Amino acid sequence: MSDPDVPTQPPSERDASASSDAAGLKPAPFFVIGCLRSGVGVLRSMLQRHPQLASPEPTHFFRWAEPFGTEPLFRLLLTHPTLQAQRTQDGISEAEFATLLRQSSSRAELYNRYMALFLARRRPSARRWFDATPQNVYGALLAASSMPRAKFVHVVREPLDVVASLRAGRAGRPEPLTAACASWNEATQIAQGLKRAFPARVYEVRYEDLLRDAHQQLRLLLSFVDEPYEAAWFEGMKIQPVARRADSVVSDDEQALVRTLCAAGRRRYGYEQTPPEATAGPISNKVPGARHAARASQSAS
Repeated sequence: MSDPDVPTQPPSERDASASSDAAGLKPAPFFVIGCLRSGVGVLRSMLQRHPQLASPEPTHFFRWAEPFGTEPLFRLLLTHPTLQAQRTQDGISEAEFATLLRQSSSRAELYNRYMALFLARRRPSARRWFDATPQNVYGALLAASSMPRAKFVHVVREPLDVVASLRAGRAGRPEPLTAACASWNEATQIAQGLKRAFPARVYEVRYEDLLRDAHQQLRLLLSFVDEPYEAAWFEGMKIQPVARRADSVVSDDEQALVRTLCAAGRRRYGYEQTPPEATAGPISNKVPGARHAARASQSAS
């Protein structure tokens, strides 16, 4: 990509976007991921109430597979109208974003530069950023590998409701049933792979549990990312009851097909009550071997 003709940043903002260490962006960030229409945006709105956390509009930096620095990826990031509108909301001009792209050698470096500038512009009191782009689930393994201290929160929702919402689509463009099922299956399968690879860095929460007991779920989640919790920060949240859209959008035969196509994931996350051993209990976020390691450490000491 040819270097765009952009103005030079003021020294204060240039310094702010230089690196995460220079900007004091500690502790490490975290990513909220999941299938579209699974509640990532709802959780983002809740976490934005935390005085020490800030999240920009969805960035999509890890969404596409093209290597960083290639013309196809830069063209997507620079010219996508939705991303342009979201950068405006973040307080970052197109010229500034082009400069950040040109200065960065990886997605991780781009994130550090972008977030430093975003915090300086929109939330200077926050000490930590998090990203809530659902589609970044497709690049979650790369994100985990290139940002080794980052953590991940996976939001999962009953696929019947996700499929109904996806199928309704936006601007009258409904999602095909099989494509909507694939969106849910792919997101949950990637999340499971990420959790197997980095069990101590992945936390999962059901959308339904989040709405049913928001304060308890937020307390647990914030503990996972090593942030304090105070109930007063989250008072006044408008929490809507879980809405079941499937019955009005998806026919009985189509619902049966969704249950078949998403059967394994529905059992895994407690949405399918057969076989009998499947339950709707809490999602396990225990780290395999953690108790054994703790006992070994105590014995050694």
